[in-house]
Amino acid sequence: MKVISGGQTGADRAGLDAAAALGLPTGGHAPARFWTESGADPGLERLGLTAGGSPEFRTERNVLDADATVIFAPRAPAGGSELTRALTLRHRKPAIVLDPWAPDAAGALVGFLRAQAPTVLNVAGDRESQSPGIYRRVRELLTTALSAVALDGPRPPPSSQWSDRVRSQSIDDAASGDP
Repeated sequence: MKVISGGQTGADRAGLDAAAALGLPTGGHAPARFWTESGADPGLERLGLTAGGSPEFRTERNVLDADATVIFAPRAPAGGSELTRALTLRHRKPAIVLDPWAPDAAGALVGFLRAQAPTVLNVAGDRESQSPGIYRRVRELLTTALSAVALDGPRPPPSSQWSDRVRSQSIDDAASGDP
C-alpha cells in the first residue's frame, strides 16, 4: 500500500511519517513550494510529494489518485477536511471520517482498510494548530492499522460497535441518504 497526502502539519504529515517508518511508499501532491502552516517544508520532496498549484488543487489531485481516503477530525470536518470529504463524494471515492481519539478508532480504521483494500490511501485531516496532538495520535493509529493491514501484522482488538464519536461516511451511505 502507498500512502499519500498533501503534507500539511498534523494528520497529513502523520500519515506520511507512519508509512515511511514502516517502509511503505509515500507520495502525494502538496501546494506550491511545499507550503505548510509552518512555512515551506522541502523535506516533503524526500517523501515523494510533488509541489504545485493551490491547496485546493492538491486536495483534489490526492483524492483522485487514491483508492480510498481517511480523514482524521475530532469534530465535524471543516476547511480542507470538509473539502476533502466533498471531493470524495463528488468523485465517488470511498472515505471515512474518524475522530482519532475515539476509543474504537483503530478498529474502525482497520475495518475500513480491510473492506476497501486500497492500493493507494490518501490521509487527510486537521492541522496540528487546529487539533493539538493530532500528529502523534494519528501516527500511532496509522502505525497500528497499516501494520495490521498492509504488513499483515498484529491486529488491534475488534471494535464491538461504532462509537458515536467515530463518524463514517462512504459513497454508499451518501447515496442512500444515511447520515
